[in-house]
Amino acid sequence: MHLSFKKVIERIDEIGGGLRLIQEKGAFALGADAVLLCKFVSLKRGDRVIDLGTGTGPIPLLLTLRKNLKSITALELQPGLAALCRRSVALNGLEEKIQVVEGDIRKVRALFPAESYDLAICNPPYQPLTGSRLSARNAVAIARHELCCCLEDVAQAFAWLVRYGGKVALVHRPHRLGDIFYSFRQNGLEVKRVQFVYPRPQREASMVLVEAEKGAKPGLRTLAPLVLRGGGED
Repeated sequence: MHLSFKKVIERIDEIGGGLRLIQEKGAFALGADAVLLCKFVSLKRGDRVIDLGTGTGPIPLLLTLRKNLKSITALELQPGLAALCRRSVALNGLEEKIQVVEGDIRKVRALFPAESYDLAICNPPYQPLTGSRLSARNAVAIARHELCCCLEDVAQAFAWLVRYGGKVALVHRPHRLGDIFYSFRQNGLEVKRVQFVYPRPQREASMVLVEAEKGAKPGLRTLAPLVLRGGGED
């Protein structure tokens, strides 16, 4: 019997502020969406934060640059990615600040006490299964498609994890904005801040950043748009 093994090639990337992130070549890598989400979200000194579906851990690492947070929990379903995340945390000497937990977003009630965080954040899969072509790589497919969690799962997890008055935030595609508002409100989360991200001027928005508060009254702020690149035609 012939067995073949694919060689895993890793790289270490500088992601700003002296931080380094271990990533697997050919796998789902750090993108602008995660970076923008970290800059967008509201933080206070001493906050307890959890990142759902952390992957290799770029969001927890980047959040340490913004505020002196009390703690950050990085939740990841896939063992291989959770292992990479732990190694990146150790590489940056942040073991006392960031805790990596291997677990399922859909089972947070069994993993964490209710209302144990001030902020929950997520860069979720964008694509529903219907009408989407799945990647041949399982890890990439899980990151891009709602295979292991859907938007409603994220909203329910948010509602369980954050205290009354706590905040939740995610980045998603603009065409899912109606679903986001509906799922959040159904779970007692009121959207308070929205910011659209455009790839270029005169183009449609490619991303939307959303922040909500648990138990808040209606009242929405729409922030100035972000444009990733200057003018000019392709």
